[in-house]
Amino acid sequence: MMVLFVFALVTILASGMISRQSLFIKKASNTLIQSQAYEYAIGAEQVARQILFVDWENDKKETEFMDDPSEAWGAGAVGFPVDFGVIEAQVDDLQGKLNINSLINSNGSKDQVVIDRFTNLFLILEIEQLRLEKIIDWIDENDEVDGSEGAEDGDYLIKDKPYRTGSQPFASISELMLIDGVTPDIYAKLLPHVSALPVGVKAININTCTKEIYRSLSKGKTLSDAEGQSIIDYRKDKPFKKLEDFKALPEYAGLVLEGSFSINSEFFTVSSKVTLGGRVSRLVSVLYRDANDGTLTLLSRDQGQKYIITKELILAQ
Repeated sequence: MMVLFVFALVTILASGMISRQSLFIKKASNTLIQSQAYEYAIGAEQVARQILFVDWENDKKETEFMDDPSEAWGAGAVGFPVDFGVIEAQVDDLQGKLNINSLINSNGSKDQVVIDRFTNLFLILEIEQLRLEKIIDWIDENDEVDGSEGAEDGDYLIKDKPYRTGSQPFASISELMLIDGVTPDIYAKLLPHVSALPVGVKAININTCTKEIYRSLSKGKTLSDAEGQSIIDYRKDKPFKKLEDFKALPEYAGLVLEGSFSINSEFFTVSSKVTLGGRVSRLVSVLYRDANDGTLTLLSRDQGQKYIITKELILAQ
C-alpha cells in the first residue's frame, strides 16, 4: 500500500510539473512570437521610410514636389510573405485631412477658416449631436466655455468617472472619444477625414483629401456629393500640379476658397499588420518628412488600433 501511495503521489507531482512546464513553454513562445512580429512591423516602417525618401528625391530631380495616391507610397497595401505568416503594410497621407488642432492658432485665438471647414464637414456627415465648441474648449487653455454649446472641466467632473479637458492640442485623434457628445458612430464618421497634427499645420493636400473634404472647403456653401465625386474622378486622371488649377474647377465657380492648400505633404502614417503563428500584431507609426531635405522623423507609434489596413492588398513576389 505504501508503495502504491508513493507511486500515486509521484505521478500527481510529475503531472503537475509537466503541466506547468507546458504553460511556461507556451508563454515563452507567445512572447517570442509577439517580439518577432513587432520587429517585422518595425521593418515595414523602415521600408516605408525608404519609399517616402525616394519619392522626395524623385520630386527634387523633377523640381516638382507633389504627392498623390497614384505614387508608389499610396497605390495600395503591400503584403510580404514570411515564415509562418505575412506582413501587411500601407502608407497614408495625413494632410489630406482636416487638422483638428488647427481650430486654435498658436496664440490661442480661434481660426475661423478652419472652424468653417469643420462646420461644413459636420453638415456633410450629418453630425448633429456633437458641437464644435466642445472640441474648441477641449483644446484651448482657458476654462471659459465657448459660447452656449461648449464644455469645460465642470461638465466632465460631474460624470460617473470624472476627468478634465485636455487644455492642449490633441496628442491623438482618439481623444475625440472623451469629448461630450461623441459616440462610436460619430467617431467612425469623422475618423477618415480628421487628423491630429501640430497646431501650425493648416494646409490641405488637394491631391489626397477625401470627397467629403472637397465638399467642405468653400465658405458658406457645401458642394453636392456628385460635385465632390467629380473632383475625385478628375484627380485620378490628372493630379493637381498647381493650386490655381484646383481653384479654377467649375465645381467651385462663384464660391470662396479661403485658407491654406498644398499639392504635397509632410505628415504620413505607416500602418503595419503582422500575422505570425496565428497571432496578429499591429503598429501605426506617424512620420514627418522634412520638405527641405527629405529627412524622416518618427513622431509616434501606436499598437492599439484595429482595422488599419484599408487599401487593396498587393502581394509582393
